[in-house]
Parts: sequence; C-alpha cells; structure tokens
Amino acid sequence: MVQDKILCFVCAVKGIERTFATYYELQDHLYKDHDMTKDPAMEIFNKSKNSTTRAAAIKESGTYP
Repeated sequence: MVQDKILCFVCAVKGIERTFATYYELQDHLYKDHDMTKDPAMEIFNKSKNSTTRAAAIKESGTYP
C-alpha cells in the first residue's frame, strides 16, 4: 500500500523536504517551527476548524448554544 506524503510548504520553499503522516502533525510543525500564528491563512483555517467542531458538538447534543 502506498501512503500519501504531506509536505511542509514553508520548508519546500527553502529546499528542505519535511514529510508528515497527518495534517495535525503538519499544523503542529508550522506553529512550532515557522511561527505561523501570525499567518492570515492559518487564522482562517483555525476559524473553520473551530466552527466545524462547534457544529459537530451541536449536532451531537441536539441543542443550540
């Protein structure tokens, strides 16, 4: 079985190949090694991730906060 490689785009620009097994590992790497907390794209990603988590919690509980 062939497994997909998730590459760090910031490292790739620098000519370094860093691969990750999951997108969560990539996100952790971006925050720790590249200080992506100030990147607008990461802010959008986190907002969408939080709203998805919130929607799942509402669906699971059956109530609206």
